Amino acid sequence: MKSVPDCYILKKYRADTRIRPYHYLYMTNKLHILNSIVTSNFKRLAFPLKLSYAVTYKCNLRCEMCNIWEKPPVENELSLEELERFFFSSNAFSWLGITGGEPFLKENLKDTIDIVLKHCSRLSHIHFATNGTCLPRIKEIVAHIKNKKPSLAIAFTVSLDGPPDLHNKIRGRDDVWEKAIETFIYLKSLPGPVTPRIGFTISHQNMNSFPQTWQAIKDNFPALSFDDLTINIFQKSGFYYDNLDTPLLDNTQLIKTIKNILNMDKEKLSINSYIRRTYLKLYTKYLKTQKCPLPCKALSSTCFLDPYGDIYPCAIFNKKLCNIKTNHEELSKLWDSPHAKQLSYECSNNICPSCWSPCDAYSAIAGSLYKSFTEAHKYAQVAH
Repeated sequence: MKSVPDCYILKKYRADTRIRPYHYLYMTNKLHILNSIVTSNFKRLAFPLKLSYAVTYKCNLRCEMCNIWEKPPVENELSLEELERFFFSSNAFSWLGITGGEPFLKENLKDTIDIVLKHCSRLSHIHFATNGTCLPRIKEIVAHIKNKKPSLAIAFTVSLDGPPDLHNKIRGRDDVWEKAIETFIYLKSLPGPVTPRIGFTISHQNMNSFPQTWQAIKDNFPALSFDDLTINIFQKSGFYYDNLDTPLLDNTQLIKTIKNILNMDKEKLSINSYIRRTYLKLYTKYLKTQKCPLPCKALSSTCFLDPYGDIYPCAIFNKKLCNIKTNHEELSKLWDSPHAKQLSYECSNNICPSCWSPCDAYSAIAGSLYKSFTEAHKYAQVAH
């Protein structure tokens, strides 16, 4: 499917000399990402729409459902020179998801973002997953991005997994809830295009605590709506979370928790609410089949880059595409290789760990719009 020519955007706004140049770029990039999402519903993309990049595995918390914090210190994270070389030739991403560890512990995060902004002219969204404990760094990075590229949409997911005492226990530190809510409220105070959301991850420790969590957040931020939330379910990964020994959640309790959340979630429809509700409804199908309920888009429209230069289909499937430290080919060529196509086939056909991990589930929902609607409708009875 061909992209909509940029000339249509320029023609529309050419007569209005008050429109700044970055507005042209903003509109063009919006069309690029929309075109890629639509195309991903029909075929494998020629280049990934989204790159998820774990910039560091350093973490200042001790979360009970994740063992990233136990990873030994490693000094061979990607250097700025290596990132410069990669993004110089591999730069057609529309969406960059930055995660960790805790990404705001990355010492040269600002320089890393500068490299991305310098080369990725199509970038329209940048998303940070954070525990919310590094507010001074967050303020610095947001101001820096808004100054460098005012049109870039900046999204945040700030983790909050329970009311104060429970969240602090899950995260292994006494002051985490207070810092996270302060970060969320600060980000909500910023003018667009900054969109913060609370990320509630269902795990063994907080299975029945969503109503209390909702109320605790609302007590501090009365304007809270469901559109301010993402709901995730804890996942297992041998190479990313290092938590394969963690027992699975009890299916009966999990379905009950999902049902309770969906029963509370009665606000108007939005893009976020559609994805959130569809993710939860289809999780009930995943529990029954242990298969991804939609064709996975890992290495079809998305991929995952770890701090050491390894590119994987996602953060769950422990099969590497390449390492960009040693392989200097353009990603477009690697993406078109038989190895990449085979891994993509394995992901889309459940010849993999077959997860329903939020990062990849959301891409699968956007990349299978008709099927996601019909499948979610089948399982909508979980909310009744």
